[in-house]
Amino acid sequence: MNGNIARVALGAAAIALSLAGCGGGGGSSASPSASATTSTTTTTTAPASPTTATTTTTTTTTTTAAGGCPTWNDSSLESGLPSIDFNRFAGICIGMDFPTASSASGEDVAGNPSCPWYADIIADDASGFYVSALSPVESPGSQINFFRMEWLNDPATASSYEMPTTAAGITIGSTLAQMQAAYPSATHYAIDDMSRGHRDEWVVLGPSGNEYIFDVTAGLVSEVTWGQLQPTGIQGEYCAL
Repeated sequence: MNGNIARVALGAAAIALSLAGCGGGGGSSASPSASATTSTTTTTTAPASPTTATTTTTTTTTTTAAGGCPTWNDSSLESGLPSIDFNRFAGICIGMDFPTASSASGEDVAGNPSCPWYADIIADDASGFYVSALSPVESPGSQINFFRMEWLNDPATASSYEMPTTAAGITIGSTLAQMQAAYPSATHYAIDDMSRGHRDEWVVLGPSGNEYIFDVTAGLVSEVTWGQLQPTGIQGEYCAL
């Protein structure tokens, strides 16, 4: 996949939807907090098993954020519309089921055979870049609760790939200082994740209970998760069977 396809992720030709194996952190539903504080540090202990019910959220509210759920096309980025917002990835929004997301994007948004609640929207195996949508484990594909963006390489090399960004320009490879400047209300949580090890996460509360969660490794954003998540960070596996 070239940079333009990643940049206009959902207005391009179909992208392979195969992952060699699902992995990473997970989230679960929680009531949104009214406000965030700056530079607060909390330590959270993961559940005893990495495959417990922390795999995905179960919130049933369909939400809208800045920009709503726009119709996405090749001119969307040129018009200044960011790919990532609190409630969506391009033209796919929180609350959509997988068939509706497929229609909205022109991509085949379908669950992986081993974990049908987990659907790859972009799966660039050659580069190690993925954007995925997650639905409830108990009702796979019924509605999208959150999105995940990962780069299976050193985040210091992420600038070699033209990745989607938030409206403030934050993406994998952004520095911690850049993220904090863009989102001064971001709150730090130190997560003792038994399935993934220590994680430093920065949570930004958004409209209607949606959030950005930025994993930071060695001073760089290394993973981005957004949508209906826990306001105190996330942990566990998305797909661990």
